[in-house]
Amino acid sequence: MTFPRLRWVLFVRSLVAVEEHPPAQVFRLLGRFLALHDQEAVFLEERGNPLTVQALRRRGAAALRELATAWPELRYHTVEHRIGADLVEWLGRTLATADLALVELGVDENLAYWVGQLTRPHLHTILVDLLPNVPELEALRRRLDPSPFTAVICHPMNVPTYRGRTSARRIVVVDGPPERLAAAIAEAAIAALLQAAEGLQGISTEENGSGPAPSQRANGGSG
Repeated sequence: MTFPRLRWVLFVRSLVAVEEHPPAQVFRLLGRFLALHDQEAVFLEERGNPLTVQALRRRGAAALRELATAWPELRYHTVEHRIGADLVEWLGRTLATADLALVELGVDENLAYWVGQLTRPHLHTILVDLLPNVPELEALRRRLDPSPFTAVICHPMNVPTYRGRTSARRIVVVDGPPERLAAAIAEAAIAALLQAAEGLQGISTEENGSGPAPSQRANGGSG
């Protein structure tokens, strides 16, 4: 797949806490994949989040050094927790020149909500949901409205929670080992952007009477 050069902003729970949070490794690999394909990407995580705090307590500064030395191609910043108008204003500035904003389910709920609300023709937003069988995430999954997002990229077991709450064409299923999963997320995000740019053909097709399409499976899926 040939990628157009895009600017990505990725809001993640933690890029540091690999052992505490398995998706951190997937996002690291995603960042490497994007760098290899000449994409401009920056990862943002909330300063003092519980996952990173846990990793720092266990490993100390070595956790940060490992990220910096083993993954030098990643642009990574911590950001302050914001609420209300301050959050919306900051998101507007942060995403002003972005093409794609990915938000991991489990980041601050208000942040995830507003990323979805800021979906525009020039800014495509992706909700990424990789962890099944986590009770606190299941509650959040049910509260967060997926319909404003350009697409939802999720583990197969999480699809039922989204079905019927957004277009089936916007649900992309990914699964597999971390490297393949990272590539699948990148490809699915760009495919969602291109589909939206073509004038939301999926919605037009449904309105013309062909009925809903089944959830898509990205190339990195296991089946």
